[in-house]
Amino acid sequence: MTIQLSLHDVTVRFGGLTAVNKVSIDVSKGTIHSLIGPNGAGKTTVINTVTGVYPPTSGDVLFDGKSIAGTPPERICALGLTRTFQNTELFGDMSVADNVRLGMHRIAPYGVLSAALQLPTARHAERRISERVAELLDLVGLSDQRATEAQFLPFAKMRRLELARALAAEPTMLLLDEPAAGLRAGEVDELNGLLRMLKDRFGMTILLVDHVMPVVMGVSDRITVVNFGQKIAEGEPQDIRKDPAVIAAYLGH
Repeated sequence: MTIQLSLHDVTVRFGGLTAVNKVSIDVSKGTIHSLIGPNGAGKTTVINTVTGVYPPTSGDVLFDGKSIAGTPPERICALGLTRTFQNTELFGDMSVADNVRLGMHRIAPYGVLSAALQLPTARHAERRISERVAELLDLVGLSDQRATEAQFLPFAKMRRLELARALAAEPTMLLLDEPAAGLRAGEVDELNGLLRMLKDRFGMTILLVDHVMPVVMGVSDRITVVNFGQKIAEGEPQDIRKDPAVIAAYLGH
């Protein structure tokens, strides 16, 4: 399989604290690869390093074969790699549709002057953007709430909206930081179905961070386990489930 994202001996330090210590991960194109571990294991630091929030202290991050270590987040997004957040980061007083529309800022094919003058290019692009917003809301099951202010959505639908906004930038890879946190069992099943559909129908590559084992074990092609900033195991779900180091560090005896 083609490797889409590679971390090579990535270390991230904050002063005297080593949050991630020589972690290497290869994520194959068109797969769902999960990153799990106890609280404080360094999972979100890995996501933040990949997306340019933190530069690695040492090591390298490659996306589609090119180094993106230390690249600003907006440039990484433009390369086709987008993310969601552990805490929902929506604009609460904006509509569901407008939250998704914001995710298209990098692909809008017109400038401020064209928009202000309502030139044909801008009008045509706006129609296409509106169509795309409708497609994405239908994809995540929010078509009937496009005019609702985001702050009034149930929590599970906020998670879906954040996913739709990440997809609006037309990525080839998604990084999802705890998308199942706070979801009930039925909502977890719906999330699993949505993630599988993104992989199977659209060929999306997904790097997933989560504590919810029915999601991790239900959708992952491969799992990497970290503890105290170091990789302790990697393999297919059935292997990780039985790994003694994982059971001791994370799943419990």
